[in-house]
Amino acid sequence: MFRKFSLGMAAAVMAVAPTAAMAATYGFNLNLVVAVNCTVQHQPTGFGAISGDAVSLGSFREYCNAPTGYDLVINYAPGSLEGTRIIAGNDEIILNGSGQAILSRASGPRIRERPIAAVPGDNGFDTDRFELRIVPS
Repeated sequence: MFRKFSLGMAAAVMAVAPTAAMAATYGFNLNLVVAVNCTVQHQPTGFGAISGDAVSLGSFREYCNAPTGYDLVINYAPGSLEGTRIIAGNDEIILNGSGQAILSRASGPRIRERPIAAVPGDNGFDTDRFELRIVPS
């Protein structure tokens, strides 16, 4: 009788043990830090083509993974390009000769490619320095 009881008790323990082990939950937290990476790449395809008053400057690809967004800034020689209109996709600005202007703003991470063109001001293209850069917000 004792043997039957021990065998029955062992069977009950074996049946309950896997259920108790499977009922336990396991978890972990994973935190990653991703470095902010922003780039602008110019593609000269179509450079110099004229459409109306606008001269094609090619196209550019902007990439930025900054979670709070970024500004796309144009740097050029101060005192030059005054009155020049820059057109990049749907964004358009007129340069005031200060040497720097914000072409567009993004409120979060973004990847996009856009054509860029310029309509010269009264002094024409009076500099050889023109740069696009991304400044994370």
